[in-house]
Amino acid sequence: MITTDNTAIQNITYTKPTNIIDLINHKIKVEQENAFGITVLFIMISTMISSATAALAIHHQFSFMYLALALVTAMGTNATAFSQSPFKYVAWAGIISITTNIVLILMQLITLYF
Repeated sequence: MITTDNTAIQNITYTKPTNIIDLINHKIKVEQENAFGITVLFIMISTMISSATAALAIHHQFSFMYLALALVTAMGTNATAFSQSPFKYVAWAGIISITTNIVLILMQLITLYF
């Protein structure tokens, strides 16, 4: 005999992220349980890319603005992680730092070779 006393009806609404910010925020929320490991990766990658940016900033011609922006973004990511800020803040600081430093590296390589 089959009974249906323990049947639960559940409605799940799935909304597709409409822009890149919503997509990133959704991914951050999904990966909340892996926050510690991802935070360590953001610190390592951000510092690594920032040190390459800083090295290029002082290589041929000293560029204070490139150097300052690289160091502020990397140290900002480190500060948000070490101050035990919420994972969302650390993730956004890491994404901004990595993106900014990659753009700075590309700009410096273009000016170095052309």
